[in-house]
Amino acid sequence: MDSIDLKELRIISYIALIILILMIVNSFLGDITFRIKYINAKVTQTANRIPNPKTDFPVQNTRKEEEQEFIKYYTQKRDIYALKTMADYSISGLVVATNTNFFLRDVLRTQFDEVCLMDIGLVWGEIADKSYVKKHLRFKSTKTLGQARQLSVSTPDYQAMPHKWGYVSNHMSHTHLIPGSVNVMSALLKIKKYDIVKLDGYLVDIYTDKGEVVAKTSLSRGDNNAQSRGYGACEDLYVTQVQIGNKIYR
Repeated sequence: MDSIDLKELRIISYIALIILILMIVNSFLGDITFRIKYINAKVTQTANRIPNPKTDFPVQNTRKEEEQEFIKYYTQKRDIYALKTMADYSISGLVVATNTNFFLRDVLRTQFDEVCLMDIGLVWGEIADKSYVKKHLRFKSTKTLGQARQLSVSTPDYQAMPHKWGYVSNHMSHTHLIPGSVNVMSALLKIKKYDIVKLDGYLVDIYTDKGEVVAKTSLSRGDNNAQSRGYGACEDLYVTQVQIGNKIYR
């Protein structure tokens, strides 16, 4: 009886291992397919001016209730969501982190993941300098097993850092990006750490087609806790235009 139980246990273990391997392979294939779809970004126009994140601070025009609109949004699986335009928004910044590597993409995938296809960490103001960031700050954009998508920041030597945490936290953002077109998503995937970028679009609240709330966007750069409007002060940005250096993509 014991030998039979041991044999059954081994079979179950093998089956579990095979399932895990298939899940990982499927995740890798899904990520490859995702990137192939958005491989060809086409420049729409060339800008006369490259953004300066040291002086170009985020610009937000919060909409009155009667000005808010709903954008119908189709996911890759053709599910329908509604994006409520809470504010017109433009942000220029130095890229300090990006993330599209969502662990087991098709297994641990939430409704939020279906809509927000990328995360980006940006800084502006006096800390928007590559040498400053490399010397004083460590940024990482991750998705936890608990489904949270967050930007962590640390410093190797707090005492040597010229600016205090209050200034740093008010001049950084972790923005969840919703592409307005295939070309916009293709451009977003071209963004690399330490690029200077400008993103234009709308801060949006996300709903299912049945009106259920998926997520609400932050409407302030100064909120920084899980009780804030953006569930941790993150902006949900529907991107209509991307500028990388002097190249503009729509």
